[in-house]
Amino acid sequence: MHAPTPISTHDKPGSPRVLLVNPPLWNPYAPHLAVPLLLAVLRRHHVAAAALDLSAETMRHLLSPDGAGEYAAHRDQTLGARARDQFEAARSSVDRAAAFLRSPQSVTDIDGYRAATAVCHAVLNGIAALTPGAELSFDRFDLRHRPVSTHQVMHAVTDAVHNPYLPVFESVLVPRLRALPDLEVVGLSVSADSQLIAALTAARLIKRERPDVHITVGGNFVTRIADRLWPGHPFFTLVDSLVCYEGEESLVDLVDRLLAGRALHGVPGIVVPDGAELHRCPSATASLAELPVPDFTDHPLADGYLAPGPVLPVIASRSCAWKCAFCAIPFASDKFRIRAPEAVVAEMDELHRRHGTRHFQFVDEILTVRSMRALSRGLADRDYRWYGETRFSPTIDRRLTDALYTAGCRRLDLGLESYNQDVLDRMRKDIKASWIAPNLDALLASGISVHLFGIAGFPGEARWQTARTVEFAAATLARSRERYAVPDSTFGIGPFVLDALSPVAAAPDRYQVRLLYQDPGEDLQMALRYDYFGPLPEPRSAEDRDIAARADRILNGSSGSADRPAEEVIFLRADRRRGGRGDDTAVRPGVPCPGAHWDRTVLRPAEGWVVRLRQGDRTLLYEPRQGALFSFPSRLLDALPASATDVCRDASERALVHAALHHRCLEPVEPGTGLLTADSQLSGELLLRLGPGTQLVQEGTDVLLTSRITGQRLRLSASGAAVARLVADDEGVSWARLTARCAPGSAPRLRTFVWRLLVTRLLSVETPDRSPHRLAERR
Repeated sequence: MHAPTPISTHDKPGSPRVLLVNPPLWNPYAPHLAVPLLLAVLRRHHVAAAALDLSAETMRHLLSPDGAGEYAAHRDQTLGARARDQFEAARSSVDRAAAFLRSPQSVTDIDGYRAATAVCHAVLNGIAALTPGAELSFDRFDLRHRPVSTHQVMHAVTDAVHNPYLPVFESVLVPRLRALPDLEVVGLSVSADSQLIAALTAARLIKRERPDVHITVGGNFVTRIADRLWPGHPFFTLVDSLVCYEGEESLVDLVDRLLAGRALHGVPGIVVPDGAELHRCPSATASLAELPVPDFTDHPLADGYLAPGPVLPVIASRSCAWKCAFCAIPFASDKFRIRAPEAVVAEMDELHRRHGTRHFQFVDEILTVRSMRALSRGLADRDYRWYGETRFSPTIDRRLTDALYTAGCRRLDLGLESYNQDVLDRMRKDIKASWIAPNLDALLASGISVHLFGIAGFPGEARWQTARTVEFAAATLARSRERYAVPDSTFGIGPFVLDALSPVAAAPDRYQVRLLYQDPGEDLQMALRYDYFGPLPEPRSAEDRDIAARADRILNGSSGSADRPAEEVIFLRADRRRGGRGDDTAVRPGVPCPGAHWDRTVLRPAEGWVVRLRQGDRTLLYEPRQGALFSFPSRLLDALPASATDVCRDASERALVHAALHHRCLEPVEPGTGLLTADSQLSGELLLRLGPGTQLVQEGTDVLLTSRITGQRLRLSASGAAVARLVADDEGVSWARLTARCAPGSAPRLRTFVWRLLVTRLLSVETPDRSPHRLAERR
């Protein structure tokens, strides 16, 4: 790959000749990465360039008393008396509400956050009411005209009644254009379909104000629709060229040729009218090793986004190495590659130096385990906080998740999609369902909150299978809150959408899908209509039949995370709850700091860890309220109360005791407190029950214990089934009753069996009311 020729025709500072624009509506909580990165590339090549986050400026304009009032004053539509009063009341306080959302207080004051959000939404609702057919929110501006057809888009850009961008851009874009006398090139970045109408509305105004300026449009959505455009397509009356795929080399070459007066043929990824043809040139893959630090200096980091921060985007990789059947990302982007971790860390250091931020979002399609391991080493000594998206893997374990937490990771998004192995296989996810629960437990135990993505109705998935996914996700969120004290985990599920560039669309017969008639008027529509003509799986096991019987109730009662705050806000809350900057006293939830001289402190099993089950030379401590387990060498546990210095024989035992103290399995013996009593030992009054979500089922001649939450299935022997039937009673069974029913000499085997059920979460334990009457009843 040849390096682009450095531009020398404009190496002196002055009025910008290139303007890069991020049109609305994009994420209003943080800047998008594309424009700052391309701006840095141009400036590195000595191009006088500037950036405009038109999405942020649009939202800031509308969520201001003057901007909202100006919009209402110029509309022909009117509001009813009540709606007008509500709009005016919200408009009068919207600047304070927006300022609150930008303040650190919004992270901790949840009621205040909701109130401020309600004020902003009331203003947007009033503006929508003045714009027929519009629905406006923080996340999306849906207009009467939809970006699914050329006809609708072209109609929208001149429709002052139904297009709210026209009056807003007159206030926030046109004055900016008039202040740039040397402007020669404008680049519009269109990453999503939601930006297309706004981008072409901006292009029309740019052409009106500066007909000599060359307008080029790039971004992921442009790459996806470029093959659908033809010579003479109406879009080319508003823009002069398109740039497909990655833009770092392309934009430099395009600007170089334009400023030098040369033809654009040969610019990587270019699509440009050429007489009666469209000239198309193959794209070029950017070298991630040569990427500059993104330049956010033209972005309103202090007051332009609706979250405190800034939370700045960074990347550790590009594209995706997997080819899931439902996803078009690998087919609408360049090849997958990973950045050197030291380059990523250096970039974060420089962004911290420039802007003072300690909060980052990795906007990679997928953070691989390889990247996360490298980041956990490179960021271990930094005081940064970050989040990103990864996938389930057999190599995600507690050692890795603890290292990630230490390195500043506070949240990870994961593509659950389905909790059914056959559905995951049809999706080509390359994931085993058996990895999922252990991965989530490791992350949550380390204090890292999660967001789970779900897909409902993939071709071949039955409704009861979707219900199983929803129930598993709900149980995971409950476990996150109640067991791990991580309240910020979330779940969202949406219907399967057949993307025109996905593997399912490329080979529909393989997925037993029949493509239906597509309206030729919707020439930009990427979501295809289809029918599934294959069979749907019937529930086979008792567990499956139980879920199928409850599917309607499960799905009707699930709203996913539709009303959850933005990812940036949840991430900042997770950081603050787990020791974010400015809160030096905060610690990981449920995890006390052992202290500098922890090894000299006299320790004992913590209150609540009431069960001891011996297995050979190991003893299991069990905390029944949260179902937590910890295994010790029996010798070490029997020596307590004592300090680690007194009882530990080697470094591995010291590390074990340190971890137990860290997770509140052990606690210091305070002066004047009593030591362990007989109540801490395994006793007859201990009550055994089936674990949450556990069922005893009969499959043919086999008796099994199964868990809907963890997916664990344990086939029982005849004696094990007899014990399980006693435990499955609604009232549970006491340890005394179990041991009384055992044959002489079989108690050790019973302890081993109970141990196994506890470890697999198929059994839970509680200490009942200690009154003699209740104990007698239960025995």
